[in-house]
Formats: sequence, C-alpha cells, structure tokens
Amino acid sequence: MRNVLAVVGLLACGAVSQAEDLSAILARMDAAAPGFHAMSADIQMLTWTKVIDDKIVEDGTLKMQRLKGGSVRAVIDFSGQKDSAREIGFLGKMIRIYYPGLNVYQDYPVGNNSDVLNQFLLLGFGSSGRDLAQNYDITPEGTEKVAGVQTTKLLLIPKDPKAKERLAKIEIWIPEGQTNPVQQQFYEPDPPGNYRKVTYSNMKVNPSIKGNLEMKMQPGAQKRTS
Repeated sequence: MRNVLAVVGLLACGAVSQAEDLSAILARMDAAAPGFHAMSADIQMLTWTKVIDDKIVEDGTLKMQRLKGGSVRAVIDFSGQKDSAREIGFLGKMIRIYYPGLNVYQDYPVGNNSDVLNQFLLLGFGSSGRDLAQNYDITPEGTEKVAGVQTTKLLLIPKDPKAKERLAKIEIWIPEGQTNPVQQQFYEPDPPGNYRKVTYSNMKVNPSIKGNLEMKMQPGAQKRTS
C-alpha cells in the first residue's frame, strides 16, 4: 500500500507545473516592448454582474495599435452578436460606440484619463516589465491551463488612485516563455464582485495596419447626442 501511495504521490508532483519566476516574465516584457506596435485577436468576453447573478458571454475581435507618440488606439468588434451588436473604438481622447443595426454612434470624451486608459489597453500587450512593476503591485498566483496552454497567473493591484477608482484588481495569464497574456480578468471596485474576463485566441503580434486604426461604419451613420 505504501508503494502505491508513493507512486501516486510522485505522479501528482510530476503533474504540477512550476510557475515561472516573476523577474523572468518581466525581463521578457522589457525585451519585447520596444518592438510592439500592434496586435489582433479573436476574443471571448464574459461579463459577470454579481448583484443580479447575471453572466453574458460575447464573441468578437480586437485590433490594437500603439502609435509613435505612445498613444493607443483599439477597436473591439462585437457586430456578430444578435442582441447586442456593437463596435467599441478607443480613439485617443475619445471612446466611440457604434451600433451597426441602427447605424448610429455615440462619442464619450476621455479627457485627462487617457493615460490611465492607455495603461489598461496595453496591459500585457507592449507594456514593459518595468512599467508594469511601476504601476502595479504584482503577485504570482501559480499556474493554470487556459485554452490548453500552460500559463503563470499574475495578480495586479493598481498603485495609481485614479486607476483604483476604475479597477480594484486585474489578473493576467502569461503562457510559458511568452510575453502577451492569453487571458485577462478585470474586477470593478464598485460594486465589488463584478468582473470582465477576456480570453484571446488566434493572436497576431504586429500585423500590418496602414495608417491610424479606424472604425468601419456604414455610410450615413448618425451621431447620437444623448
């Protein structure tokens, strides 16, 4: 019996992957950050609202671009959703939401919060390890398999009070030997318990994007003012 238990114990130990060292992950990010200028991926976003016990799962695509001055542009396309078709554009000092079924859009100025928004958009994508450590308290949380890929899970707590007003904490999953997360989870501070989890697939780093990334709206799109 002891021999059987010993074999089981050895098998169990062998099945547990060791989390990568945090300093190694941050060093890889430092090395990769200067060469990052764009990415694209298929995404699945799960939105959980705790107070009403509601879960929404949406499939779409993401394109992101970092410009020479350091600003970030991104377009999330959920136009394939039946009940909530929309595109969301992060366009410098403005967020634009476009509803293709109605052919209308609404703009929301970002104002002085554009730096915080850029920080969230680049979280794990093109951000250096040095910047990540400067802006967040980072704690490794072991290993997990995400979409069949072995990852190291990191917990990030924002240091900036402005950032904390928007996100209580973030979790990111970094595949072994890589720099870009395969999954992120964002937790809202108020009400506590709400979160969004984004899982990435078919990711491409530095795809060709000519000019500034723009949203593709149908001709005659009307601006909604309220």
